[in-house]
Amino acid sequence: MTSSAPALRVFSWLVILLVAAVALVGTRPPAALGVNAAPEQFSAARAIMHLAVIAARPHPMGTQANQEVRDYLVATLTTLGGEVQIENTVGMQTRGRIVRAGNAQNIVARFPGSANRRAIMLMAHYDSVPEAPGAADDGAGLISILELLRALHAGSSIQNDLLVLFSDGEEPGLLGASGFVADHPDLAGRIGVVLNLEARGISGPAMMFETSAENGWLIPELARVAPHPMASSLMYAAYKLMPNDTDLSALRKTGIPALNFAFTETVEGYHSRLDTRENLSARSVQQMGTNALALVRRWGNLPLTNIRKPDDVYFNWLGHRLIVYPEWVVWPLALATFALLAVAWVTGRRRGVLQLSVAGVMGFFVVLLAIASGMLLLWMVINFLLGNSLLEGDAPSNRLLFAGLVAIGFSAGASALKVLSSRVGSRHLHAGMLVVAAFVATAVCFLLPGASYVFQWPVFFGTASLLVGMSGNSPKGYAISGFIAAIPAIMIISPLTYLFFANLDLNLTSLLAVSLLLSLLLAVAWPLYDFLMPRGFLMAFVIAGLGLIAAGASLSHPSAQHPRRDSLIYSVNADQGKAEWVSYDEAADRWTRHFLGLGPKPAPDPDFTAGSDRACLATEAPLVALEGPVATVISDRAEGDVRVLRLHLDPARDALSLLVRLPAKTDLASVAWGGRTQAVHAESAHPWSLRYEAVPPEGLDLELRVRGHGRVKLWLASSTPGLPESATVKYESRPVELMPAPGSDVTLVTRQYDF
Repeated sequence: MTSSAPALRVFSWLVILLVAAVALVGTRPPAALGVNAAPEQFSAARAIMHLAVIAARPHPMGTQANQEVRDYLVATLTTLGGEVQIENTVGMQTRGRIVRAGNAQNIVARFPGSANRRAIMLMAHYDSVPEAPGAADDGAGLISILELLRALHAGSSIQNDLLVLFSDGEEPGLLGASGFVADHPDLAGRIGVVLNLEARGISGPAMMFETSAENGWLIPELARVAPHPMASSLMYAAYKLMPNDTDLSALRKTGIPALNFAFTETVEGYHSRLDTRENLSARSVQQMGTNALALVRRWGNLPLTNIRKPDDVYFNWLGHRLIVYPEWVVWPLALATFALLAVAWVTGRRRGVLQLSVAGVMGFFVVLLAIASGMLLLWMVINFLLGNSLLEGDAPSNRLLFAGLVAIGFSAGASALKVLSSRVGSRHLHAGMLVVAAFVATAVCFLLPGASYVFQWPVFFGTASLLVGMSGNSPKGYAISGFIAAIPAIMIISPLTYLFFANLDLNLTSLLAVSLLLSLLLAVAWPLYDFLMPRGFLMAFVIAGLGLIAAGASLSHPSAQHPRRDSLIYSVNADQGKAEWVSYDEAADRWTRHFLGLGPKPAPDPDFTAGSDRACLATEAPLVALEGPVATVISDRAEGDVRVLRLHLDPARDALSLLVRLPAKTDLASVAWGGRTQAVHAESAHPWSLRYEAVPPEGLDLELRVRGHGRVKLWLASSTPGLPESATVKYESRPVELMPAPGSDVTLVTRQYDF
């Protein structure tokens, strides 16, 4: 090796780090415009001013605070020229045998276009969770639409109608959106396209993460029109496999073409007290609003008919540049990759510089195993040592831990390949791994075409580098040809690596996904990394990784800026006249220990959790006399072999929600309430439950149709936000480094009935 090798290595690493930095920085949202921006422009600063009312305090469905936000939005939409209505509806969402329902108040505004043509609909929800003021979720969507409407009014008019739906009850289960769809069966004939604006964090790029099927017209339009588009068909492909939902999930059933936007970083602010006006990223709002405004201006003057085309593959390249091509292109690209690979193999065999070996083919699996093992084993050690000190999401401490784990994993993979290279040869190993990677890419084309680009393009350029590298015989020259593969791979893989971490949290799932990406990166450009990572460099990577982990561990502790979540519920069994403190945490922390003590172990406690079999921590609590919910029989009759039992459910106090739960053995045929009927599958090992939000003061009528004429047992529980405080129940406030988890800090009163 010549004396120039160390200098070449340093220069090469600088190039690699620069490319990775450009790829990562390119994903950041644009600068926010101030209040003095031109009237026709979208200004995040102007938009955020609305949060003084919208995010003044938590405003969950059914509360007085929710009504105040509703009234403000109605007044503002009216001022902006909208024809505004409040639509009362009963929404319902079913997942298995768990039903969410409730009385929602949707805000619907129409802004007539100059030609009164097919409408564009903008959506956001105005309710928050009880734990959060909702500045981002979904204040960001609301204020983006309000500022968009103001900017649109300041510019030239559009031909199409513009509809705005500010839905209620998204947080408890998409209730407003599902009720809106049920009440308007003609939506598909009236609306051309839908834009839904959401948030699952308080910062980060506003990504278009979900589309409707047949998006081949929508995505090119997004790439052409939006000033700062961020989108990935991988994210959409992955999102379809996840249980997550937004209001667009309800609208998707109508078949209307749609795009869904959200920002998802600083996830510790999601559904927490940190979701405030002060913490919300103005840059994220700017990107969301600017892109939506551009699309509305463009689509407002198009017919919006016949806009369905086969799905596209799409991803960002060099920042806010969207690469888009039809899904069918993945197959010619796959054929081209295999053809190029065949040419490389034939050329290499003729020149006597390439041969197929089992060890070379196994290299891809070896590097994947080495990286995954290194990262996951170290993560389990970190998780064990830090325990409850670990923070949530992409907190600074977790970023350091993640970077350290990536460095260690990369070193483990490179070390394993170094051993194989010494036996097989770097070029032969590279070729064998490319063969496997090409087949993996093809499998992804079959299973998840939207994710194909992540594998196809690195493998294609990796094969090209293999072929080009055969023109010279020096290891250094062959390594330099590896940049043909490394640069495109880094541009694709670097942002995805961070996005997996930011969106999936620091856990086994995200680390497994990153392990696969790192394995792909090493596989497609191995000769380059083989040259760049002699033993000393590998050791430096390990030391750097351990240093990052040590730094992350030192910062990993709850604080006012980065609080941990815990849960505590006060539950009264009205039949027994007893109360308990209940928590769904794995163990009591220093605050919940005042209530739970050190004794309880996780175990089901159905008497105080309305018949649930979920494990919890529970201990006896002082009893506060609270009136329990009441179920009264309205009628009880037989229709053949079906018993029809009509009940009136009275919350009997100022409860926000009612829970009805029936044992799994109940042979339930259907349930009806509020004009909605739900059929129930008879065979199940799980209880059936209905949680009804925003219960009207007069209560709720419920009809149960049960096969057979046996007795019907049910649990009935009312839930009210807040923990009681009385002469017998007193406690200190939760420390600033802790905050309530979703569903915590409620008072539950339960009863059991046997009809």
